[in-house]
Formats: sequence, C-alpha cells, structure tokens
Amino acid sequence: MKMPNKKKIILFIVEGINDKTSLALCLSQFLDDEEIHFEITDGDITTRIGVNPVDIAAKIGNIVKKHSGRVFKQSDYLEVVHLIDMDGAFVPDENVIETENGDLIYEPDNIRCKDVSGIKKRNHQKQEVVNRMLTISKVWTCIPYSVYFFSCNMDHVLHGQANLSKQEKDRLAREFEDKFINKSQEFVDFFDDEQLFSGKTYVESWDFIRVSKNSLKRKTNFYLYIKGKVSKKIGQ
Repeated sequence: MKMPNKKKIILFIVEGINDKTSLALCLSQFLDDEEIHFEITDGDITTRIGVNPVDIAAKIGNIVKKHSGRVFKQSDYLEVVHLIDMDGAFVPDENVIETENGDLIYEPDNIRCKDVSGIKKRNHQKQEVVNRMLTISKVWTCIPYSVYFFSCNMDHVLHGQANLSKQEKDRLAREFEDKFINKSQEFVDFFDDEQLFSGKTYVESWDFIRVSKNSLKRKTNFYLYIKGKVSKKIGQ
C-alpha cells in the first residue's frame, strides 16, 4: 500500500497578529494541498535598529529556524512567503511633512508625522533593506523565498483604510476572516481586482511601488501569488 505524500509547509512571515487573523484560515482552505503556517515578527523587521541590507537574509533565515523549533527540517518546507507593509517608505523626502498633533498619518500623497527626520531615516533604511530582500531567492540555505507587499499597509488593502486604531484593526481583521471562511473563490476574487494591481509581473509590481509616491497608494502584488496558485490548481 502506497503511503500518502506528506504535505509540505508554506510558511508565511507577517508583521502582526491581525495579518494572521485575516489570512491564515482563508489561505489554509485555499492552499489545502499544503500545510499553511504563520510566523509573526511582532512589527516591521526592515526598520528595526541594527537591521541592514548585509544581514537581512540571515535574519529572515533565523525567523524560519525559530519556526522550525528543531521539529521541522529544511526539506519540510515548500517555500517561505514574506508579507510586508510598504508604509510609504519610498516617497521622496519632501513628502514627509511635520504635523502638530504627533500622530503618524498616511495620506494619498504625504506622510504626516511629528518626527520628520526620524521617519525619513526609517524610510531610507527600509528602502535599502527591501531592495536587498528582492534579491534573496532562498533562505536557510535552500528554502525558496519571495516577498510581497501591501501598501501602504495590509489594513489599507483589505479595508481601504490606512490609519486604523488597534481596536479597529482587531475588529476588521476578524470581520475579514469571517467574510471569507469557506469561500475560497470569493477570497481569490477579492485579490483579483485591477484597482489593487501594481504590475503584471513580480518585477513590474516592485518597480511600480518603489517609484515616486506609489508606496502610499492602495496596491498589492499578493494577487500574483494567488494567481500562481490558482493556475497550478487548474493545471493539476
């Protein structure tokens, strides 16, 4: 008797719990041929103190090793998919504008904040690190790696709002999950929206989002990942 093949792990790296809440169950149902896992980084690793283009590949590899917990081997993973917020990081410096109330606000054309120099420094670091991440094809030596963006953050893409409170983020994440549970086609259709598209190919999408003020626009290239999996399912 032939034993069934063991499912491979697709590991999604995300910034926060609401990212997992929004996507985990829906992706598990859509990608039911594989085992879907999430690892939360508790914030944006691209802008942390001390993170730089030289060591970002190793840091991502360490995230995967942490997830493995000595339970999973490299061969257990099909791929690592990293989902990041753009946070308007590629806007020109002149589009970072001081505001009196101190809140960090993402607008269609500007970032308003109290610490203008600090946000500019954050943006420059993120630009360099993200540019390096786009050259990484494997992590932990041999596991295929790719990175996809939500702009200017995941809330912006999923809910059309870029400046939500924590309470609003929590509520809307649960609502998104509830809306698409057991509705894989509707989940796919949500991302198959030309208003969210930023390019026909992976390279084009990243070229687009890094130009001018585009990293503040409501765009994502995650539809390319979804589209690729749909094509694979159809071809099976």
